[in-house]
Amino acid sequence: MKFMTWNVNGIRALIQYHPYCDDLHKNYKEILDYLDADVICLQETKINRSKLESDLALVPGYDSYWSFHKTKSGYSGVVIYVKDHVKLLAAEEGISGVLSGNIAPPAPLQSNGRLNSVIDPSKKKVGGYPSLGGDEAATYARYQELDSEGRGIVLDFGFFVLFNLYCPNETDETRLPFKMDYYHLLEARVQELIKEGRQVIVMGDMNVVPTELDHCDPAKWKKDSGEEDFTNTLPRRWFSNFLAPAGTLTDLYRVFHKDEPGAFTCWNTKINARPSNYGTRLDFILVTSGLLPWFKSCDRKPYVVGSDHCPVVAEMHTELNLEMSDEEYTQDREAATAQRLEHILDSYDGTNDHILAAKYFDEFSGKQQKLSSFFKKSTTQAQPAVSETPSNSGSESKRYASQVHPTEEVPRKRPFLLRENSDSSPPTSIPSIPQFIPTSNNTAPATTSNLKTSFTQAAQKSNIKTPTKGGANKSVSTDKSGSKKYVGSKQSGQQSVLSFFTSPSKKTLNDTTISKPTTDDILATPNSQPMEEQDIASSSQSSIASSSFSQTLDSTSSTPISTFSPSDFANWIPGAQDVMPFSTNGESTTSKWQNLFQPRAVPKCRFHGVPCTEHTVSKKGINKGRRFYSCSL
Repeated sequence: MKFMTWNVNGIRALIQYHPYCDDLHKNYKEILDYLDADVICLQETKINRSKLESDLALVPGYDSYWSFHKTKSGYSGVVIYVKDHVKLLAAEEGISGVLSGNIAPPAPLQSNGRLNSVIDPSKKKVGGYPSLGGDEAATYARYQELDSEGRGIVLDFGFFVLFNLYCPNETDETRLPFKMDYYHLLEARVQELIKEGRQVIVMGDMNVVPTELDHCDPAKWKKDSGEEDFTNTLPRRWFSNFLAPAGTLTDLYRVFHKDEPGAFTCWNTKINARPSNYGTRLDFILVTSGLLPWFKSCDRKPYVVGSDHCPVVAEMHTELNLEMSDEEYTQDREAATAQRLEHILDSYDGTNDHILAAKYFDEFSGKQQKLSSFFKKSTTQAQPAVSETPSNSGSESKRYASQVHPTEEVPRKRPFLLRENSDSSPPTSIPSIPQFIPTSNNTAPATTSNLKTSFTQAAQKSNIKTPTKGGANKSVSTDKSGSKKYVGSKQSGQQSVLSFFTSPSKKTLNDTTISKPTTDDILATPNSQPMEEQDIASSSQSSIASSSFSQTLDSTSSTPISTFSPSDFANWIPGAQDVMPFSTNGESTTSKWQNLFQPRAVPKCRFHGVPCTEHTVSKKGINKGRRFYSCSL
């Protein structure tokens, strides 16, 4: 079983470096496979949850556990990738137990006598939580503050408890108290776990250089700091007492490389100090004494690039032969046999189902969709529609619903703009009206009485508004008995708004020849009622409008109306050809957006016509950082 710790200094930047930038490693699974470890602890991910993408969070073959900075973006953060064959008992964010809800807030921090966080007694806990001490409210608030920067994750493997840490750095004097409080909290948690009989592994960027052997130029540091004793700092004194022999943890790298000089894990990139190995050792793997016999190696990997740090890797034996005296061997011969690590880990009955895992985040578990998902092309294909008539509307509706993807799981949310009919009920097939839609220019002109009769019959079937005497329009529909009834505009057969965005038919209104009928034609037609002049005009206009609408349908097909596509969007929106959010060409869309957010070009002087000189305000005040331009001549 292999463990790796690595400060990546921005996890999304890894893919830009060799060999990850090669074709073989252009995805995060290839990167993790290249690192070749069962448990990969990364620090300084510099990403917040809103920017976390599925290809980074849901890497095939791995479970990921994340901790983010609660307020800052692109700062701090840790993650642990665990191969999915490795089972866990529990996973917690932070090192105090406050974020996981395993430490109850004191009474002053409770609202109305109730706990702010719900503590589930059935939930698996890692244990070893430090006490709040005297001033419980102040200590609890401090624990929250220390864990709010996304610096720690704790995983319980049963056989041992693992800490992945990105300890604070004293960038100035104000951060030193925060750093020391974080160290003391870590020590308190580890000591409590050891009291409970647990084995512990602490790995990560500890942000401390313990001895002169771990520094590239200790003499220069002494001269710059004015300190004669290299170890005479608060972080170094604490770290020395935290490690054996004074403490309970052992520096695993020094077990296998006791006095190796130049074993650095961090280099200054500003001066390109890595080739000359002018660096420091900040990354450690610390273990309790009970785990020491299980480890067979601990090494650095300075050839792995992509950060100002390099990985540190430790590997455990697959099995261990216990050394026993003759008396112990006689008493317990079964215990004297070789112990396999996988059998020990499996004996704790762990699982991969932990709420802290990224696969259970709302945005990745299907409970929540991102905005970009609404503009993706639907992968499902439209099924043949079933024409609904008054006699078969109920049965056909059920049959249509059973035909749509019988073997696929229906998605929880439907995309905003579907290419198929988006109504839940079966699409209604609007009947064609051949009486007033001539198929060619040679068709004989229809009379007004035929037009009105055909149009009224079609309107009764499809709820199209028909003109009445006096110019008023009412919606006409028929029930199963055939009787007429007038209804409002909101009907179940009303066309969806998406139907108005269909591609225009190849037939145009110019291809249709409809002659305006005369009054004599109307009076000469049997079973026709006299109409006023305005009624005749209204009927002709309605017929022409219905003809234009009906020509968008295929009268010989029962398939639903095709909803709009990205190409249609570009046709009827001015300027959409330049920046089209529904473009199916991903590279083209990316290029357009990149051009949109390019820095503003330096303008030219209006008088001389030459490029201006750019200046930035450096004086303190509200204008600091703003840019302005002046003539370069």
